[in-house]
Amino acid sequence: MIVLDALARLPPKARAVIVLGYWEDLSVDQVADLLGCSPGNVKSQSARSLDKLRALLGDAVTAADPHALMPAKKPETGDQHHG
Repeated sequence: MIVLDALARLPPKARAVIVLGYWEDLSVDQVADLLGCSPGNVKSQSARSLDKLRALLGDAVTAADPHALMPAKKPETGDQHHG
């Protein structure tokens, strides 16, 4: 539900670019043809929309669990020799 709420906050064309490109797995050219715009416009809309979604989803996840976005600690491997 969090992802759908974040998508709903995007403008209609931006939402269409994301849904068609990522959920429907259409190419940039196919999305451009469907929306009546250039492939460059699709790429820029996609980049801006993904940035917005990352911000919205990051805020939502952080509100639910402030530790969710912290990077996981890598286990220390020490100095191992193979041979």
